[in-house]
Amino acid sequence: GVMGRWMCQHAMAKGFTATVYNRSKDKLQPLIDLGAKAADSPKAVAEQSDVVFAIVGYPRDVREVFLGADGALAGSKPGTVLVDMTT
Repeated sequence: GVMGRWMCQHAMAKGFTATVYNRSKDKLQPLIDLGAKAADSPKAVAEQSDVVFAIVGYPRDVREVFLGADGALAGSKPGTVLVDMTT
């Protein structure tokens, strides 16, 4: 999304790698063009990550992204850090 794209882009500019997911796949393209890998779900992101950030709009979205069957928690390993940036 709008906020997450720029946060991720700044982290990538500092040398971090990124695996990204967005419910609107077209919003991934600018990050993919910079070298990010696309994932099919928050779970798939977590499987490839030590730290997962999510910024979504509503509490139900937070539950889905983190706790759903394909959520980040399902793909996390011990020590994975999950960060909710939702306002």
